[in-house]
Amino acid sequence: MKLGLLILLLAPAATASAQLAPPPRPDCAAAEHRQLDFWLGEWDVFDAALSTVPIATSRIARIANGCGIVERYESPAAPGGPYAGTSYSAFDRKDGHWHQMYVDTNGNVNWYSGGLADGEMVLTAPARQGSLQRMVYRPHDDGSVEQVGTISNDGGRNWQPGYDYLYRRRR
Repeated sequence: MKLGLLILLLAPAATASAQLAPPPRPDCAAAEHRQLDFWLGEWDVFDAALSTVPIATSRIARIANGCGIVERYESPAAPGGPYAGTSYSAFDRKDGHWHQMYVDTNGNVNWYSGGLADGEMVLTAPARQGSLQRMVYRPHDDGSVEQVGTISNDGGRNWQPGYDYLYRRRR
């Protein structure tokens, strides 16, 4: 009888604590969250047309329990003086797209969105005066990654070259 009474007295407390427990946090182990993993690492960055001398370095790592990626790009000898930029990239399970926020030492902030297409990460952002910027990250068989930037002034119908960088792993 005493054991039955004790169980009845403790049952509401156990039920209340179970109801107060937060729901399990979803992890970021799904394949979608790993689509940009080919870009992770420490890199020397080259202008693809002049691939003999690095123009910058870049460190790209997972953050936030593997749910995001941070890039730290530095070019001490850029035209116009030292240049640096930082990006935060992640797959958003709510809308099923990749997003990247990029901020640089010139005060520019860009918000890119997109996703994987034919093995390449393609991200697009609105730019100045109604134009669009597009970045394509393309992994190569030798382990390098090409990042190509283009600009469109007609809503994405035509794209003009902006830059073509080659990321090679630092030794």
